[in-house]
Amino acid sequence: MLQASLLFDFTNQCGQCEVSGDVFHEWSKQNISTMQTYASIELPSYTYETKRFVVYCTLNESLNRNTIKIPAKLARVFTKTPAIESCSFVHHHDLQPPTLETVSILLKSTLYAKLMKLNSSREKLEFLRLKYHIEDMKTVIHSHDILDYSLCEVLTCSPFSQGVIDFNETQIIFVSSSDKKNNQLCATPNNIPIKALSLSKSQNTNLIVKLQCLMKSIPRELMIPTPSSTDDDSLFAFTDVQTFINLNITSGSFVKLSQIVGNNYQENATSCIVRLFLLLEPNDFKTNRIIYISPRICSNFPNDNTIKITPYDSFNINKVPVATKVSISRVGSWNNSQKLYQNIIFNNLKIFFLSKKRILQIGDLLPITFDSNFALLLNDTNDDDHDDDDDGDDGADIDNDDQQEVDSLVWFRIENVEFQDYKPDSTNAKVQFVIDPLQTKLSTSKFIKYPKLPLSKYEYKRFFNLPSIFPYDQGSIFPYAKQLSDILESSLFYAEKDIPMNISILLYSNHPNVGKKTLVKHTADWLGFHLLEIDCSSLPLNNGSLDSTNKILGSIRAKIENVLSYTTSTIITLSNLEYILSKTDPNQDPESTKLSQTMDLGINEIINHFTTNFKGVVFIIIMNNIDILPQNIRTKLKFEYLIPVPNEDQRLAIFQWYLTQEQLNNQKNKNSYKFKLSNNVNVSNLALHSASLTPLAIKSIVQTAKYKALKDRQEEENTDTGMIMWDNNYIFITMEHLQYAMDQAREGFSMSIGAPKIPKVTWDDIGGVELIKDEIMDTIDMPLRHPELFATGMKKRSGILFYGPPGTGKTLMAKAIASNFSLNFFSVKGPELLNMYIGESEANVRKVFQRARDAKPCVIFFDEIDSVAPKRGNQGDSGGVMDRIVSQLLAELDGMSTGDDGIFIIGATNRPDLLDEALLRPGRFDKLLYLGVPDTNEKQLNILKALTRKFTLHENVKLPILADKCPFNYTGADFYALCSDSMLNAMTRIASEIDEKVETYNKENGKGISIRYWFDNVATEEDTNVIVNMEDFIKAIKELKPSVSQDELDHYLSIKQNFEGASPSPSY
Repeated sequence: MLQASLLFDFTNQCGQCEVSGDVFHEWSKQNISTMQTYASIELPSYTYETKRFVVYCTLNESLNRNTIKIPAKLARVFTKTPAIESCSFVHHHDLQPPTLETVSILLKSTLYAKLMKLNSSREKLEFLRLKYHIEDMKTVIHSHDILDYSLCEVLTCSPFSQGVIDFNETQIIFVSSSDKKNNQLCATPNNIPIKALSLSKSQNTNLIVKLQCLMKSIPRELMIPTPSSTDDDSLFAFTDVQTFINLNITSGSFVKLSQIVGNNYQENATSCIVRLFLLLEPNDFKTNRIIYISPRICSNFPNDNTIKITPYDSFNINKVPVATKVSISRVGSWNNSQKLYQNIIFNNLKIFFLSKKRILQIGDLLPITFDSNFALLLNDTNDDDHDDDDDGDDGADIDNDDQQEVDSLVWFRIENVEFQDYKPDSTNAKVQFVIDPLQTKLSTSKFIKYPKLPLSKYEYKRFFNLPSIFPYDQGSIFPYAKQLSDILESSLFYAEKDIPMNISILLYSNHPNVGKKTLVKHTADWLGFHLLEIDCSSLPLNNGSLDSTNKILGSIRAKIENVLSYTTSTIITLSNLEYILSKTDPNQDPESTKLSQTMDLGINEIINHFTTNFKGVVFIIIMNNIDILPQNIRTKLKFEYLIPVPNEDQRLAIFQWYLTQEQLNNQKNKNSYKFKLSNNVNVSNLALHSASLTPLAIKSIVQTAKYKALKDRQEEENTDTGMIMWDNNYIFITMEHLQYAMDQAREGFSMSIGAPKIPKVTWDDIGGVELIKDEIMDTIDMPLRHPELFATGMKKRSGILFYGPPGTGKTLMAKAIASNFSLNFFSVKGPELLNMYIGESEANVRKVFQRARDAKPCVIFFDEIDSVAPKRGNQGDSGGVMDRIVSQLLAELDGMSTGDDGIFIIGATNRPDLLDEALLRPGRFDKLLYLGVPDTNEKQLNILKALTRKFTLHENVKLPILADKCPFNYTGADFYALCSDSMLNAMTRIASEIDEKVETYNKENGKGISIRYWFDNVATEEDTNVIVNMEDFIKAIKELKPSVSQDELDHYLSIKQNFEGASPSPSY
């Protein structure tokens, strides 16, 4: 890309730029065929999102050399305040932009009413041409273009985000701002007209401002005046033009930021010197007396983001003394105490001093980032050169810190400084000094305790491009996050007052990957806790001996003591504790029991020791399987929090975060492609249909959607090269990409929870049960689609019992419910619940329902439930296991109609008279649906239609006639057998015909070809199609024997009468 000076046009020009004569004539030499030319303009940006667009270019001889002038509205520059002065551009030779199919334009309601009074579409287009200079097949229109402030704005363009309008073909859609609440026209700041904007000229040399951390390092081309490449960029600060006027200084001046103690300024208050630059238009910064600073300056004011700013005219950067010796301390943290990271940390610290002319003072904190995954490689390199590396300065260096994919941050602090020829007047505590690599000797002395900078004060992670963590809402969306934050905040409060709290917490879940560690990490960063994570799966293996037990406990204690001596408030987490614990079994040998108790007591002693003897320490145990946690450890933990699978509101928040522009492009791409969310994505719909998925699964969905979108774009580029430019090099993620990823995630989730893979069964596959479908809709579909109807406390029906003769479609109906309502499906059979140990059978019942709660909305299907829950007291088992299973099942069913939304219980049985009566009362299986045999020809016909809808039927097949020939004791399974036998008859008949054709062919041609050769070379399409005719069905009817006799059917009907009363009821 070439560089050019940039000017802004504040007229009503739209999508058209002017270029100086030298630039235009140079383009004309390359594009002789036409004087129409286009160029891609790229503006420097304060954010990670690059502003890039294609414009139509015209000649303006009055412009200075190498100058481009673009519409101010295109860059969203609202006022004639200082703006960016340069841009990058690329000229496109012989390029014709694509014609847009549709363009939506948002109009102010008053303008919309007047425009609608015009007689024809041509007149409306003429208005756009005359008012906003939009030329047919020439002017480039972009999505979200501002045509007129507060009056007219482009909403969307299709199929690309930019292109030209064909007045004869492009569909222009005008939308009134009063039609939808979300349709808000862009306006100048505070909705003030441009001409009315003016700057206050009041001067105040002691200005109170707020501090805010920069989100990224600002490029030098956005600074006026442009600083030297060796200037200390950590001192750069930025603010709006009004602040400069109030302070009566110019951009690039030095100012002093001072802490406010009470209501007065004190000389010994914390202060620092920064170089203040003007924020150029366009930018999205808030500009109400806010100073944007680097994290290094933020660390000087950890508790106060409201400070005093004063001009510092006396500061001369050329007179800052050079230090001869500087002592630096390491701020205590987990990363700073690990020997593995020391080489890369000191290597990056050296780069920090060598890359810029650093201006520092005693007490300054220095942030150093590094890549923990690269640390091992650097150590290996340094080990190879160990003999030549006496002072540690000749090891493997990283030439450019920006090339690292950093993931960790440590801090150093300036402790002492010495000068050779300079003597401060009183104390050197606040004297600025320069570090010169040729004159200054650096030494790291010791570890010091220093509070961690909380993210609640300054969001500094984005500046260093550190891995981001999902920000848990502290309000009502994630109540458990708020509760944990309150406890940890109280720990900080009492630690400052030296009041011991001894806080220990248990975080557990019934499903892995729900975000327990992420919650702790976010809360620790937000409140300013140091975090020490110990994964028990990485500790020495517990082989059941006393030595291994002591070794594990010693490793845990050593890891903690190595860090706690140098940190302030700290959270210690023990995760995967089940790897080193064993559940005590009374039947095991005494020695194993003693070892288990030793481990339990050791863990308790560690928790008690560190929470008691170290101020501000919080111990958190993180587990998935809470049943294995010994009771004597659990009773010592003061707080317990269950982290559930996210509900719909929580999934919505997680989806919204992962689909932000920042998160979609948080990885450093080697190519120029960036991802963006398409307008057709309905995030609320994604949250609704992602029930039971964990935060990790949602992250995987977004990543899979990105991969799918990239793959589709690459396939498009193979046939339509270069069209991605018209989408601003964005790869759009559509709802189809996310739905594809969602289906993949749900399939993987079903496998992970042990749910059977059921075939896709639709209502079209089931015939003759129209009335029962209506009952199912009332029971299952209504609570899912209209939960507001049950908000008043009305209980939901959540239990359905299918009963009737075998083969009537009870299991098929359950599968259809799971398929059509997109529910997870659990199938439970009696033997799966039985266990030889006392209490384990009931535990299996509890686990089934707990898995269902984690996977809701879901269906639990008890097939042949009479074998699971028979009448209590009638069983001959000595332990009464079946009675206990029934009791446990009743206890679980009691909660289904109130607390567990989205869990539906379906039972199927041939003998409801054998069930325990308590199962059939309201609130449990309160809806009994009889699935009998089809007792009318119409129902039989519906079943035949459903079963043969994928058959190729001969024209002589008359299904109504077949239905008349079938007796009324055929079940659904009998009809399935009838159709299967008919297909088999047709296949046998066609196979015999093929044998005859092959034999005839061999006789006529004197050959001996095989049947395989016949199908490969001779057979026609008629020979391979299986067409079922009427004779095949008649033959199957004659051979089929009903599975239920008339006497058995009468018996089932009598059972139905006993359950439903003597009054007639509809037959299903």
